[in-house]
This record gives sequence, structure tokens and C-alpha cells, in this order.
Amino acid sequence: MIPIVLGSAGLVVGGPGLALTVATAAKLHSMWKRSPGSPPIRPVLMVLLVELRAGRSTLAALQQAALVFPTHRQLNLAARVAAVKGLTSAVDECRGEVRRLVAQLARAQKSGSTVADAVRAMLDADIAAERSRRLERARSLPIRLIIPITLLVLPGLVLLLYAPSLLRLLSEISGPFS
Repeated sequence: MIPIVLGSAGLVVGGPGLALTVATAAKLHSMWKRSPGSPPIRPVLMVLLVELRAGRSTLAALQQAALVFPTHRQLNLAARVAAVKGLTSAVDECRGEVRRLVAQLARAQKSGSTVADAVRAMLDADIAAERSRRLERARSLPIRLIIPITLLVLPGLVLLLYAPSLLRLLSEISGPFS
């Protein structure tokens, strides 16, 4: 929303070049604002699924995922604790999405079901949730665009359409401007 509003303001003030620059800067700002401490879980799920389908154990797959994502603190913590104390102890140590992942892995391992199917179900659920979030944002786009269009585009359009008629009418009423 912020890039759209700022880009529209840049278009009104300085033309297409300024609009593109302002919108790009606003988008970069919104990307930098996100917290680096909680990376997305979907790539981790994909690596785990590949490793588990390749025949590796749950612990080996978790350790490989921790090696692939060294900056993911919670995943590295889960892999270390699971190697020493087991998956059920790793559940208590983790937070957020990794806690849910490790709990699902431990539950599948305890019940004897295939862990790869549990990871695949989590991956499908994550993809479905992301799709529904994107659809919700897309459906709310017309409502969110009402203010920028009304405040920034509509006045310029009105001036563009009616200014020549108004100038001609004023010149007919008062005479030429010479």
C-alpha cells in the first residue's frame, strides 16, 4: 500500500521517473523492515522432505536442514538438542514454526507413521495458507486503492479533462488574456 501511495505522489509531483524511484525505495524499505530472526519455514520443509524421501533418518534430515540454513537459529538449536536428547526434548527447547515442525516430526516418529508424509502435509498446509493470504490481499486491493485514486489520480484527470473548457469559457467571458 505504501509503495502505491508514494509512487502515485511521485507521479503527480515529478513524473514517471520519480514515481518509479519512490515506489522502489518504499518497497525496499518495507522489505528491510521485516524481522531477520524468523526466516520462512517452507524452504526448511522442502529440504526435510527431500532428505526424508531419499531415505535418511529424521535426525539426519534435521541436521542436514540445519547445515543448509546456518542462520536459522531455532532450526540449529532443534538439531543440536535432538542429536543429544531426542526429538521430544527438542520440542521443549524450540519456539515458533520450528517448534510446530519438531513436534510434528516427533509425533510422526512416535506413532510409526511415515515422517515424510507428515512433512508433506505441513508443506501443503503452508502453501495453502500462503495462497489464501495472497487471495485475501488481492480481493481487498480495490478497497485499498480507493484513497490513492481519489486523492492523487482523480484531481489530475479532472484538470486534464476540464481545464481547456474552463480556460475557453473564461476567455469568452472576459476577453482575451493579452
